[in-house]
Amino acid sequence: MELKSFRELLLKKAADNPTLQTLIDVMKDDLIASKVIESLEKMAKPQASMGRSANAAVTAFGNQMKNKDVEMMRDALSHHVSHYQSALKNGQRDIADKHLNQIIPLMHLAGKASAHSNGQLGLDYIPLEPWETNYTTPERIKEGAERGVAGKLKEGTKGLRRRLNSTSREKNPRSVPDYHYLEMKPHEEHGDTKRSPHKGGYPFEEIQIGNPAKIDSKEAYLHIQDVGKQDAYVPHPFDEHPIHEIADTPQSSLKPEDMESIAAKMQDWHNSEHNAKWMEGVKGLHAKNPEAFKARGKTKPGHFHEGLKLQRQPHALPEELEAKFGQQSAPTPAAEAPAQPAAPAQAAPPAAPKLSPDLAAHLPEALRAKFGGK
Repeated sequence: MELKSFRELLLKKAADNPTLQTLIDVMKDDLIASKVIESLEKMAKPQASMGRSANAAVTAFGNQMKNKDVEMMRDALSHHVSHYQSALKNGQRDIADKHLNQIIPLMHLAGKASAHSNGQLGLDYIPLEPWETNYTTPERIKEGAERGVAGKLKEGTKGLRRRLNSTSREKNPRSVPDYHYLEMKPHEEHGDTKRSPHKGGYPFEEIQIGNPAKIDSKEAYLHIQDVGKQDAYVPHPFDEHPIHEIADTPQSSLKPEDMESIAAKMQDWHNSEHNAKWMEGVKGLHAKNPEAFKARGKTKPGHFHEGLKLQRQPHALPEELEAKFGQQSAPTPAAEAPAQPAAPAQAAPPAAPKLSPDLAAHLPEALRAKFGGK
């Protein structure tokens, strides 16, 4: 494929830069096409538009960001992902959830702040929507169906914007009271699932956060490590940063006094005990093993869910039950036959297998009744 017209357009746009014109002139068509596709892919990433919804505090947070702040955010995300994984491995659901509930808002903050960081911060990750659809479902309203137009989703996905609600999934099957959908396979009916190589739980190992140049060179991965069984939830010093107080608050809801208060708190952050604690910890890690410290982020971690049992997708439960317990339909009536001598009484057929209380608790009422759960 030739890109003659496109190349001529690029040359015109670069009229004031002879060096760039020379580069465009000698580049092969395949290389030009590759670079254009790469740029379009970056523009299409969800974080590209996140900065538009940032309030003034998040914008200022991004504007003032230094390399130390970038490293602190990556360290905070690595901390929570590591502790979340270790808690799952050791069956500590409560501790795992506390860390998981920090991860999504922190990624969202990074995405919004990156747009205002003057090139200091970048975020690269696999969109969460195929996994989120396990909860929100691909169901659409019927409006427009008669015209051949797909109706709106009954509950749309939100990706990193998703915040949890208090409505149980028994009351509303599309409710999102937790982020456990990330521990399932991606929903088969989401448009991105078929072309995605990720078929298991959410690939946290793909996340990169840091300087955009490091992300491009694959040197900004999270340093995920096994921290073992935990006695309690362990926060990260960055959790105390004042930006978290209003990171999700719309600008229209912020009063002048709110902005003054958060500005003062952000100004004091670098002198805070939490910032000092993080700095001390970083210095200790570097002193202990300088080479290992420098290597952090340069190697992609192993698959996050390796060795972990995935949770069942809600829509997959009936299918699994049919496979486990067999078809529960009524038997087909037999054809009438000539009368036969009375036979000895037969023992009653074995009762249909019952669900365990734990499995039944996760089913809608109709399915519990069908399969004998209470």
